[in-house]
Amino acid sequence: MKLYMLDTADVSADDIRAAKALFPKRFERAARFSNRSGASGVIAAGILLHRALGIRDESAILFTAEGKPYLADGPGFSLSHSGARCVLAVSEGPVGADIEGLDKSNLIAAPAALSEAELEWIAPAPLERFHLLWTRKESIYKALGGFTDPKQIPALEERLPGGLRVRSILLGGYALSVCCRDADALTPESIIRS
Repeated sequence: MKLYMLDTADVSADDIRAAKALFPKRFERAARFSNRSGASGVIAAGILLHRALGIRDESAILFTAEGKPYLADGPGFSLSHSGARCVLAVSEGPVGADIEGLDKSNLIAAPAALSEAELEWIAPAPLERFHLLWTRKESIYKALGGFTDPKQIPALEERLPGGLRVRSILLGGYALSVCCRDADALTPESIIRS
């Protein structure tokens, strides 16, 4: 597994021009965001796809019926962005990644998204632990799919079906989780800054 991270503040005007030429549909999507942070994340995701995977044409990205992006000839990849950060996880086989900024206003979702055991687990440090669980749930969902209720996603589990594992870290005001067969490789030092 390789995990790439790009801070939107590090995106140059040249990067934006190149990404706009390579990913016009992504730019149309970015233009629909009401906040600059969301639009910047969509653009940064295109830049990461180009830098890390060499994608030069957005038609190379296909989508499952559920909307999960993939490449016909692999590898597996998963994108996520929040605030000023964008991540791209690349792995042979299923992979899911999620990053979320630590934001107290997100805690309102805890009762609807977390099981009783998960609510108990977050109690000692709700802000950090909620976001760790939420990114775990998102990364598991992206890797496995098939869940209709977030409470059913086994975010407290380390080992998952198909030999998948999930790993989470806190990183400078963000929670980051990756779900794939080699997720144990995730450490702050393993992140490739792009």
